[in-house]
Amino acid sequence: MRAFYCRTHRSLQMDLLNTILLIIFITHFTFVDSCGYPGSPAHASVSLTTDSIRNGTIATYTCDNGYELLGPSRRTCTGAKWEPAGIPFCVLNVAVGKAAMQSSTVGQGSAQKAVDGSTSSFYNTNTCTMTEAERNPWFYVNLLEPVLVQLVRIDFGSSCCSNNRPAVITVRVGNNRPDLGVNPVCNKFTGFLEEGRPLFLPCARPMPGAFVSITLESAGNPLSICETFVYTDHALSIEQCPSFRDQPLGSTSTYNGKCYIFYNNQPLNFDSARRFCEVRGGSLVDETSPALQGFLSWELYRRHRNDPNGQYWLGALRDPKTPANWKWINGKDVTISFWNLPANKDNCSRFDGTKGWLWSDTNCNLNLNFVCQHRPLSCGKPERPPNSTILARNVDIGSVIEYRCSDGNLLIGPNIRTCLPNGFFSEFSPKCKYLECGFPASITNGQYILSNNSRAYLNSVNYSCKEGYVLVGRGNLVCDVDERWNGPPPRCEPVICPNPPIIANSVVRISANNTIFGAIAEYTCDEDYELMGESRIICNVAGFWDGEPGYCRDKRPSSTSSTSTTTRGTTSTTTTTRKTTTTAPTSSRTTQSWPIIDRQLPASRGPQISLIPISSTPPPQSSYINTKRTNVYSTSSYSPTTTTTTTTTRRPTPKSRTTRPTIYRTQDNEINDSLLRSNTKAATARLNMGGIIALAVFGGFVFLAAVITIVVIIVRRLKNSHNALDAQTISTFDSSGDNSGFYHKYASAWSQLQSNGIHSGSYKPGLARIDPSYDHHNHQRLNRGTINEGFREANEITLNADVAALYSRPDKRYKRPDPDGQSHWQHNRKY
Repeated sequence: MRAFYCRTHRSLQMDLLNTILLIIFITHFTFVDSCGYPGSPAHASVSLTTDSIRNGTIATYTCDNGYELLGPSRRTCTGAKWEPAGIPFCVLNVAVGKAAMQSSTVGQGSAQKAVDGSTSSFYNTNTCTMTEAERNPWFYVNLLEPVLVQLVRIDFGSSCCSNNRPAVITVRVGNNRPDLGVNPVCNKFTGFLEEGRPLFLPCARPMPGAFVSITLESAGNPLSICETFVYTDHALSIEQCPSFRDQPLGSTSTYNGKCYIFYNNQPLNFDSARRFCEVRGGSLVDETSPALQGFLSWELYRRHRNDPNGQYWLGALRDPKTPANWKWINGKDVTISFWNLPANKDNCSRFDGTKGWLWSDTNCNLNLNFVCQHRPLSCGKPERPPNSTILARNVDIGSVIEYRCSDGNLLIGPNIRTCLPNGFFSEFSPKCKYLECGFPASITNGQYILSNNSRAYLNSVNYSCKEGYVLVGRGNLVCDVDERWNGPPPRCEPVICPNPPIIANSVVRISANNTIFGAIAEYTCDEDYELMGESRIICNVAGFWDGEPGYCRDKRPSSTSSTSTTTRGTTSTTTTTRKTTTTAPTSSRTTQSWPIIDRQLPASRGPQISLIPISSTPPPQSSYINTKRTNVYSTSSYSPTTTTTTTTTRRPTPKSRTTRPTIYRTQDNEINDSLLRSNTKAATARLNMGGIIALAVFGGFVFLAAVITIVVIIVRRLKNSHNALDAQTISTFDSSGDNSGFYHKYASAWSQLQSNGIHSGSYKPGLARIDPSYDHHNHQRLNRGTINEGFREANEITLNADVAALYSRPDKRYKRPDPDGQSHWQHNRKY
């Protein structure tokens, strides 16, 4: 009853805990809104109105100096989402100040006014362009270097088109001549154009190109543009370049990952200008290419036009060893040049404004303007995707940043980016993709709990079983990248205890049909036995029986009996068996004893002692349902019981049969079926081992006898010893080849002996051998030994009595000389 109350109490506690967890789970998903980090573009800062992101938090975006914000500047966390959707951009207008052209010009509406950095909400001749009314008028801007164009903004100076016909505007980006119309299309717009109203045309994807063209595909209409903006976030800003207090305003430009500062207010000679740039961490221009030459020429032209004072040093010197060759100040040869002919014999070079900014050799002592080129100082603020974190110390050249995604998000892309010398981070910014698995499967007799109350990526679900059940399978599953749990759900199997312990002379009853958790095993002793100790044990949650059962004690006193049977004969054998049986509280112990048999042999042999077991192992434990035993136990806990059995057997004679010993036991103190339940497997194993040992010993003796026999034969033949007649083998007589004399007569006698044995019924060819008793008197006389035949056991094989008599009474033999001078023993009996 107490155990049942404890289990019921624990079940109520588990139910209450599950209810609390469910309430917390519902409350979390109902009232807690986690929008996560809203994300920020490159070269931007985000400020939040609250310390932690929650429902109602406002994110405000601010771009770095030199960048323009495109998109919403404020976003609000509402219902676990940021609104409005989409992250703004901080971009640069790379078209301002660049070279522009158009299909035709009307009045003062030149193409350069569309990229002068000023706009107007209506047509203004001072800031807007105008073409003639022609078929498909066009305008383009040369960016001087390939740029990843993301968005093109156009501020039109006139409306289009008349008669309510929609206009078609096509924007192309590429590196081919824009007037050919072969560059890829960035975007196309079909609709009505309004004066002063901007038109935003984003590219489907960032498109690289140095030329951006705009075409009006409407016949008979002019094209007027007040300003053109070409935006990209992958361009070097002048804010990333070094700046100095004495440099002129607007003197810095960027190209291909380098900064160029044009000093036009402090002319210096070549060596002084060179040292001036080097002291500030830069150098004079010491490289060239057609694109770079075009950029520098345009920048110089934009600043000075055709001013004759526009002369700038170039970092190239004549080679003193080879006057026809020129070298850069960094030691490299000038392989590409833009010289203005005819050339002089001076050792320095300059950009000549009077010759279209081509190169001219110049006297090194002249004071001229100069251009210092520098590497950028940093890469600016990197892009940070939503639900991510950036680990970085700074964004200087050579620094490394690491991206990490928030819980439940998968990082797609590189997690490490490095700030390169050109002022850009390596590779592109990664993305954090939110992944979520479905609800886990429910299991019978169990429940599950979601870690962090989330089914998002890399979150886990933990399964557990109710009390009395054990979990089979993986109890912890993780939401994988395929938005599925990484394995099947486990199952809950009931806890099963082993069979209850066995106690002798008792019956055990189990309350259930099996030994599952909570089952009760109740013990009842047999008649004439009383239970000492606990009568009930319970299967606990660990799969073990709670407690130890008692034992059944015999209420009757123990008894000792002895039975002796004696049969008189020539040999007396006494067998004494002692059997001790003890009772323990939980199991019965049986001490096995071995009877000692004293066998009295004839005087010719010494006494021998043999051990004969009458009982093997104790009886094995029976099933837990019935353990009944007969009267074995005494009143005391450990009471020995002794059984004495005396058996007398008679030694078998050749004409008598074998009589097996008869063993009497007292059945009153014997355990029922103890002999029938002996461990036959163990006995068989011992017999097998004994047989193997016996065979091995016998084989060893045979092998040793064969070796000794071979050695003796070889030694005798070598020494030509005189052996007795009975030492000769039958094979010797058969192989002699002499049919007369002693050998012939001995062979005949041997054959006659075999014939007599066969007629008498006792000769067996397989058992015929030369008995050591043959020629008994001679061996006794020569060896001076005593051969006592004695008696034989019943299991020994003997020759016929006649043959034995023949061997025991040999005929007289006389010694006759041989022709070769040797003497032999011969029988005087006639054959």
